[in-house]
Amino acid sequence: MDWRKLIRDFDYFMFFTVIGLTVFGIMFIYSANLNKQLYLRTEYLKQILFAVICLIMFFGVLFLKPNRISSLTFYFYIICLVGLMLTLLFPSVKGQRRFTVMGFSIQFSEFLKIATVLFLSKFYTANQAEIQSLKVYCKAGLITLIAIGAVIIQPDLGSALVFIPIFFGISFVAGVRRRYLVYTFGLFAAVSFVPLVTTLNSLFFNNESEIVYLIMNYKYIVVITLFFVVTIALCILAYLDIIKGISANFKPIFYWYVFFASFIFVGLMFSYPANKFLKQYQKDRLLIFFNPYVDPLNTGYNIIQSMTAIGNGGVTGKGWKQGEMIQNKFLPEQATDFIFPVIAEETGYIGSLLLLFLYGVYFFRGLSIAYKAKDSWSTYVCIGLLCMMLFHILENMGMAMGIMPITGIPLPFISYGGSFLIVCYLSTGLMMNIKLNRISPY
Repeated sequence: MDWRKLIRDFDYFMFFTVIGLTVFGIMFIYSANLNKQLYLRTEYLKQILFAVICLIMFFGVLFLKPNRISSLTFYFYIICLVGLMLTLLFPSVKGQRRFTVMGFSIQFSEFLKIATVLFLSKFYTANQAEIQSLKVYCKAGLITLIAIGAVIIQPDLGSALVFIPIFFGISFVAGVRRRYLVYTFGLFAAVSFVPLVTTLNSLFFNNESEIVYLIMNYKYIVVITLFFVVTIALCILAYLDIIKGISANFKPIFYWYVFFASFIFVGLMFSYPANKFLKQYQKDRLLIFFNPYVDPLNTGYNIIQSMTAIGNGGVTGKGWKQGEMIQNKFLPEQATDFIFPVIAEETGYIGSLLLLFLYGVYFFRGLSIAYKAKDSWSTYVCIGLLCMMLFHILENMGMAMGIMPITGIPLPFISYGGSFLIVCYLSTGLMMNIKLNRISPY
């Protein structure tokens, strides 16, 4: 690469924003573990080491040619899937399995996020001429579903959810028919119906709601199934003129009925096994999302302490290393999943706004790169990576404030952990690589 071009086109705003976020994270990892056991007090040193490794990998990606990255996409995707399968051979730690070699853990689920972004971008670019084809959309959905399934069996439901905004974001920008996206979104909503209803029944009706009882009764499930099957079949026959004598004016009604009724029906059919598949602790997380005080000393404890710490920070905060909730160890996982309450208590509203400002700069630069990219592959990659980051930020901060369910996904560049920090730097490196090499790999 031409060094003069590198110096001229290097995105200094994005790079120093990332460095600022990383330093911010290391400071509060140090503060979060200040009064804990010795092995935890050294986590900030490990994070510094991870950051150095990340910078090396960042510049490594920066100097790769886009066509080289694209050609390795499929192999990267397969390696991540194989790594996840091998992870199943390792023991479970805190409910999840980690691929561990010589004391270092590798989370292939994190790297699979980037691999899926690259693979989906390459697939849509290669099929640009047929982008509105249902066949192309279904194949793209299969790529995403394979990744989701591989992560869910770890089990890691939180990380699995990240693939959904990645898929929707890239598909939307690629120009997929909007009705396909609406259908898929409706399908996901319908699948979540039974777990959501049973949770609300437990919270508000002490599992005694007659309506929920009817929904869960197998006799009524059969009746609902027959109703949807018969009405959908009749509408299809009428739409195709197999049933004669019906005015053509009714065809749009038949079409849209089949459109909406089919995803409701299919979603509900998957919703019942999904409710059985969810483990009790996952249902508890959904329950405490609606009301954490239903079990304040057990399942609701984390979120209550998190909200208390955020409120305790006030406008200016208690000061670095001075957080009362944090230094007295009231908040679990305060260097990883719940690091935002650490920042909020010790820096207050002003510090939280600063953090959001830095993220805002990062996304502004990322969107600028995506907008100015001269080929569709580059645009799709940028949008997919930004969707991944945005979901992490909204979910992590949201669960800390009690406005999102607890899933246990980290805060980009801030939370302790090597694998996800590497993923964040690789994502940044890919976007800045696109800025430096605005040449289509195709």
